[in-house]
Amino acid sequence: MEKFDIDQYLNSLPDDINTINLSFRNLTYLPDLSKFKKLEKLNCYFNNLTSLPILPKNLESLCCSNNNLTSLPLLPENLKELYCDNNNLISLTDLPENLELLFCNNNKLTSLPFLNDNLKELWCSGNQLKSLPVLNKNLEILDCDSNQLMLLPVLPENLVELNCKYNRLISLPVLNDNLQSLECYCNNLKSLPILNNNLEFLNCSYNYLTSLPILNDNLELLDCSYNCLTSLPILPEKLIDIDCQHNNITSLPILPEKLKDFNFYDNPIYNIIKYDNDPNIMNRQIKILNNFSHLYYCLKYRTKFLKMMEPVIKKRYHPSYLDNLTEDYDLDEILKKW
Repeated sequence: MEKFDIDQYLNSLPDDINTINLSFRNLTYLPDLSKFKKLEKLNCYFNNLTSLPILPKNLESLCCSNNNLTSLPLLPENLKELYCDNNNLISLTDLPENLELLFCNNNKLTSLPFLNDNLKELWCSGNQLKSLPVLNKNLEILDCDSNQLMLLPVLPENLVELNCKYNRLISLPVLNDNLQSLECYCNNLKSLPILNNNLEFLNCSYNYLTSLPILNDNLELLDCSYNCLTSLPILPEKLIDIDCQHNNITSLPILPEKLKDFNFYDNPIYNIIKYDNDPNIMNRQIKILNNFSHLYYCLKYRTKFLKMMEPVIKKRYHPSYLDNLTEDYDLDEILKKW
């Protein structure tokens, strides 16, 4: 195959060209690009570049992904999109004020520069980040998975998607009102913050959660598998997919009618409630079990009932109030044997 002559190719292009694509050319260098005064888009991904030349000042989009870059040149002030993922970058230069998208996944970054106000998407997964800078107010997507983060900064009000999986997070910040998707699995979380009402997708699997917060009304997908949960909260009507396998769940709430997929394998309750694709059939089983549990506790504490009025008895000893009751022996073990 004839070797690509980059100098000859660039010399053949008109000076006023606005897009140059040099991808998949096995290039080891790029010549001077200063003559292309109107160049707006430069693609040079999937090469063997270790550096870039000075970039034309009118450049708006730069894609230099999948090279061997260890640093970037000064970025033009008009730049709106920067794709520099899958390189060997250890740091980034200052970000232009007009930059709206930064895609720097899979590098060797230990820190990020100050984020400009216009940035809408930040993709920085697969680096060595231990902290993030203050998040700008217009940020809509934050993907920072597979780093070494223990804490996150305050979430901006416009954030819609947050992916922070595969980190070392011990807690999450307050969730902003506009957040729709939260992926925080494979961390060290023992609790979650209050869920905002616009959240539609929540994956908090592979953590150390012992309980879940109240689930918001708009939640559609919930994955809380591989935690330490003993029960689930009331399930919103819009939920269509629930995965709570590999927990210690001993009782279930009523299932939503729209539920399409429900995985509760490897829980104590799995051996009691028979799975069925029809939520109505499962709900009949759940109601029977809950009533039976209610009856059991009523008999268990019958000596105390004699001292109370019936309304008080129903309120205090309804199944949803039984978690705080303690006795000399383990009631959960008895329920397991049932």
